[in-house]
Order: sequence, then structure tokens, then C-alpha cells
Amino acid sequence: MLEHVSYIHSPESPTLMLLHGYGSNKDDLFGLQPFFPEMNFICFQAPKSLDQGGFAWYDIDWTNGTKIIDPISVKDVSRSVMNDLDAWKKEKKITGKTIVGGFSQGGILSMSIYSLNYDADAFVVMSGYMLPEWAEMDWQKTTPLLQTHGMADPVIPFEWAEAGALKLGMNSNYSFKSYQMGHHLNAQCITDVQLFLEAI
Repeated sequence: MLEHVSYIHSPESPTLMLLHGYGSNKDDLFGLQPFFPEMNFICFQAPKSLDQGGFAWYDIDWTNGTKIIDPISVKDVSRSVMNDLDAWKKEKKITGKTIVGGFSQGGILSMSIYSLNYDADAFVVMSGYMLPEWAEMDWQKTTPLLQTHGMADPVIPFEWAEAGALKLGMNSNYSFKSYQMGHHLNAQCITDVQLFLEAI
């Protein structure tokens, strides 16, 4: 099983899994746990160790200054995370609802898990986007999905997130929220995630 940190409120409580971004680690998003005190909380750590420290879920090809992502690698690691989450829930006898989410690279991974029809009750994609190769997939789903993004994001341009929103909008339970921020989470974004989860 992937390295992880977790907090269990009760087996019957909802579980929020958050996946960190490129170059970060399992402890990063775990810092959000106090904002969700009545939920189980788990943050896995990506399997790829980076030279500069931190971890990545999958490789990014930076050739010629571009960011090329292999969608097959994303799907492979998505299935690994899904299996580990199921194993953790079984080990801890977790029976409550499940919410899958992530930030940046972890947000892309969360969207991948959403596309694979993982049996979760909701998804939260923060500062992630839909890979171009996924555009023609069937996005007519009903599972609630919240996508958040900074309008001044220098890492994953807002336009990339906006383009995928056109497809994700095929889900009547999809919502897209934008903020005057860069590649991070501000207080309003965290509040909107709280409200979204409270409604699940």
C-alpha cells in the first residue's frame, strides 16, 4: 500500500481522500484536516521520488518547455490508488461515504479516477484539468463533482480547466468555481469545498 497519513473520526463517517500535487508529499494536504473535523481523512503519497525532493504520481515530459503527460500512466496509477483506498477502507472497517479529491497533479488524478467510474459519492478537483486525450470520453455521469481553479494560475492555466468544464458540464451535478488566486488554495476555495461536502 502507498505511504499515507490518516485520521479516523468514526467508521460510519464520510471519508475524504486527498491526493497531493507534483513535488509535494502526503503531509501537504493533510494540513486541511482541521477544516473537516467530522470526516475520516486520508492522504496517500505518490510513488515516484523526485531528484529535488518530494514525490510525483506520474512522469511529466518537460521537453522543449512543454508539459506532456502520458494518459496511460495516469490511468495506471489511478487504478493503484483506487485499490489502495479500498484496501484501507476494508482494513479500518470504514462504511461511510467516500469523496475523492486532489490538488494539481493530484487533481488530474482525481479526474482520472472519476472517469473510471470509481464507486465514490463525490469528487473534488482543485487546480487540475482534463487531459486533451480524455475529451471524447463519456462524461455523462451523475456523481457530484466540484472543480475549483485560480484565474491567475501560472502552472495549470485557467483556460485548460475551463476547456474541460465544457465536457464535465454534461453532469448536472457538476459545478465549477473560479477565484482570484494563483496555483494554491485560498480561504474562499476551502469554504466552497466545505459547503460542497456538507451537501453530499
